[in-house]
Amino acid sequence: MNVAVTYDTLSRWGGQELVTYAMVKALSESGFTVDVILLFNGGIDSRINDIPARRIVSAFDHDPNLPIRGLSRNIITGIMSLGYDLTINTVYHVMIWPFDIGYLNNPGTYMPPYRLRRRILLEFNRVVLPILGPRLLLANSKWTLNQLPYRPRLSGVLYPPVMPHQCGSVSKEEMVVTVGRIAPDKRIIDAVKIMEAVYANYPKASFYVIGLPYNQEYFRLVKEQAKHVEFILDASEETKWDYLCRAKVLLHTAINEHFGLVAAEAQYAGVVPVVHKSGGLWSDIVGYGEFGLGYLSNNEAVESIIRLLSNGELFNAYSMRVKEHSILFTYEAFKSRLISYVKSLIKP
Repeated sequence: MNVAVTYDTLSRWGGQELVTYAMVKALSESGFTVDVILLFNGGIDSRINDIPARRIVSAFDHDPNLPIRGLSRNIITGIMSLGYDLTINTVYHVMIWPFDIGYLNNPGTYMPPYRLRRRILLEFNRVVLPILGPRLLLANSKWTLNQLPYRPRLSGVLYPPVMPHQCGSVSKEEMVVTVGRIAPDKRIIDAVKIMEAVYANYPKASFYVIGLPYNQEYFRLVKEQAKHVEFILDASEETKWDYLCRAKVLLHTAINEHFGLVAAEAQYAGVVPVVHKSGGLWSDIVGYGEFGLGYLSNNEAVESIIRLLSNGELFNAYSMRVKEHSILFTYEAFKSRLISYVKSLIKP
């Protein structure tokens, strides 16, 4: 069976590129012949250059900066995928074009504020969804799916995968890490302020921010707050995992994070997440406090981190619990669930 997986570009690296890569890998390993259809080329990031696709084709050599990007992207890649036995769109932010499977990782289009253009798009989308929507809509978390004011008849959840990695016999250190884009929406300034407040009460811990700056001006503002926090910029996957394997606490400060793959990776490494009580990160990964700690104020985050660092029994209990929970987010769990969804669509 020939499958088309459509996406923007594989020239960069992030959670959605990982999902696209993992889908192609899982389908190929399960006997499907997979082509990748991209909106534009730009090359392939070295971290996914072994993607096992039969071929990769692009509509444009460079980013065309299309108007109403979500809709126009669907139409262009949708037309290019005509004739395949199964079509999957892995960046399905606008539910218009009858792909067999649409994967939604960001429900922002369907959430307030509802400006005029968005209201028009939503109403149009709602009316045409039975005809021009996907056969099956998959979301990256239960929270994401629950933000939709309407959805196709068939929908489900497919968590992004944590790719296999072994920490071996590495010992845990008194370490707190934040991993992600150094950008305003990730609230890294708050993360640094929280770390500095923890240091004031627990100075034997070490603190790291691992990520790539959004821009130099924001990074300058972040660094102004950092006296005892170190920055690991543009880290490789190996470097990121080295810190996760040694850390005790992952601090995640974004609000309404749709999923938060790094928190699932942290759990896999036995790191206890301390996250804002919002979004799919709080509901799906941390389980409302069962598999990590949550906070609403910076002071609450500081207290939670100090508790984990200073109480070995508490840390060990949570660390064991999060490791067991992380089985939900493994690549094998992702593959099994994806193939199950695919088979439900191709029943004779």
